[in-house]
Amino acid sequence: MTRLWVPQMTIERGQDWGRPAPPGSVDTVASSNAELRISVEAQWKTSGAGTRIGLTGGDLWKALGAPTGGLARINSDQAREVSIDLMECRLDGRLCLGLAHIFAFANWWRGPMIAVMNSEWRGPWRVAPKAHPNDGRLDLVEGDLPVRQRVLIRRRLLTGDHLPNSALTVRRIREINREFDRPVRVVVDGVAEDRCQRFSLRVVPDALSIIY
Repeated sequence: MTRLWVPQMTIERGQDWGRPAPPGSVDTVASSNAELRISVEAQWKTSGAGTRIGLTGGDLWKALGAPTGGLARINSDQAREVSIDLMECRLDGRLCLGLAHIFAFANWWRGPMIAVMNSEWRGPWRVAPKAHPNDGRLDLVEGDLPVRQRVLIRRRLLTGDHLPNSALTVRRIREINREFDRPVRVVVDGVAEDRCQRFSLRVVPDALSIIY
């Protein structure tokens, strides 16, 4: 299996993250989760090497503080560069990459649900408040809640106050492997994938550089 090039620069506790980036140092700019994933997968398929991508929107951008300025900022002396981990995922053996988050579930309103987070955010929801996209770990949140609790949690997700919750398991992981009794839905960075029964993923540290 082809492996991504991984410069070993994963952040450690108490360490400053990122460095100044030379203005105009990227050729590709993504403004959403989906655009970022497409750019990274295209690079991975052609060379399997790390890449540098400008980012102006999406959930990883929000984890970076949602800096304003867009492309003008990226091309200015305010631009910053950070290393980012990614998720190498296999769905019934089919490989795909994830940057921000991956969800696996039978139904939003019933049955077990798995969220694997590289960013703390999924849209307006702060699913994993302690997640960091460059610490070499992923945040796993999973559980099977009754409908009433799911309604309450949807409100609390806006601030991250849904955790701690005795009905939810939360832990830091480097990889996960699951096999389900029947095919489940999988959503990678907000994009629905084909249903699968065998689900596995691992973190790839320092897989790319983001300029923002």
